[in-house]
Amino acid sequence: MAAATVQRVYDVGILLYPGADLLDFTGPHGVLSHVSYNNDPVSPDRVFSIKLIAAHEWITASDPVTVKRHTSIADARKKLENLDILIVPGGPPPVISGIVNANGPEYQFIKSFIHESRNEERILMSICSGAFILGSTGVLAGKTATTHTMALEGLRAICQKATKDFGGGQTKVMKARYVDGGLTKSGVRIITSGGISCGFDATLYLASLKTSQSASNFAAMVLEYIAPV
Repeated sequence: MAAATVQRVYDVGILLYPGADLLDFTGPHGVLSHVSYNNDPVSPDRVFSIKLIAAHEWITASDPVTVKRHTSIADARKKLENLDILIVPGGPPPVISGIVNANGPEYQFIKSFIHESRNEERILMSICSGAFILGSTGVLAGKTATTHTMALEGLRAICQKATKDFGGGQTKVMKARYVDGGLTKSGVRIITSGGISCGFDATLYLASLKTSQSASNFAAMVLEYIAPV
């Protein structure tokens, strides 16, 4: 009798911080929760195990809505080798600047994820102005990236400064629903999305990479989401 096939479950972390945009993290969370191996919305065989990671137990996001984390940044760093996907939502520019300028725990966690060595591909995905944090680390150097349409010039400026600080090629910043910037030397695939609703498109693309286009399409059908042309 043949042994049952064990389906891979990918560990996803969504990094939260005070002021994070609500749809930037609940959108991807909702999309990934509907991706399953059996395409059964009632009893799904889920592909992704999702955890909210934050420095504080309770996080007041935008609007304001308060959510409780699943795990602390400190504990997540201890198990960093198990994290397959890290999603960074956007927020107001002053909040993003504060995280970067203070060299805060969120910023340090992203840098640790970027440089963690593994034998298989991982994914780092930003939503909206979350790309500002990625750009500040220098990980977008030599890559193509996007962010909210109203923040493209801001991202260009951040990436130019990062190139001066850390070296590497220029970043091509373009208007797009999402951009797959390819792999870093440490094997991290960088995906950046435009503003808010673009995070749905980017997350469905991520799901297709880890499963199949049909599984991604099924999740979109359950969500009754049709990507803009």
